[in-house]
Amino acid sequence: MYKNIILAYDGSFESQQALLNCKDLSQWEHAKVNLLSVTPHETISMGHETSYYSEPDNKIEEERRLKILNEGVAQLNTAGIEAAGKLLKGDAVARIVEYANAIGADLIMLGHKHRDNWLERWWAGSIPKALIEHSPCSVLVVITK
Repeated sequence: MYKNIILAYDGSFESQQALLNCKDLSQWEHAKVNLLSVTPHETISMGHETSYYSEPDNKIEEERRLKILNEGVAQLNTAGIEAAGKLLKGDAVARIVEYANAIGADLIMLGHKHRDNWLERWWAGSIPKALIEHSPCSVLVVITK
């Protein structure tokens, strides 16, 4: 059924669970899996309220995500699944949707953990909810507790 899957992957426990589920799902139809990691935009200091990332910090984060991405691709390839990785910069939802359109994806998978604290829920926002609203294809959210 699904031939071209995107797995939003950052190496977190939630995305690791999605990766495990992806191994099972992709074998049903011998789909290609595209692991996608999105690093946030670089930010500059504009006062006490804004984070500051220096160029070396951005490079370190990019290298960390690339390493995690390559490890995920290797896991899938070892399991006999055709997989490729892609690292993009920017807003996660916007980049995932753009990439899904560009490659003609028919499924986006991602992990999600329910937050108990209302402040955590408000602060973190909801990438799965936003993806469901903007995605050009089906979205599978793997829930972890």
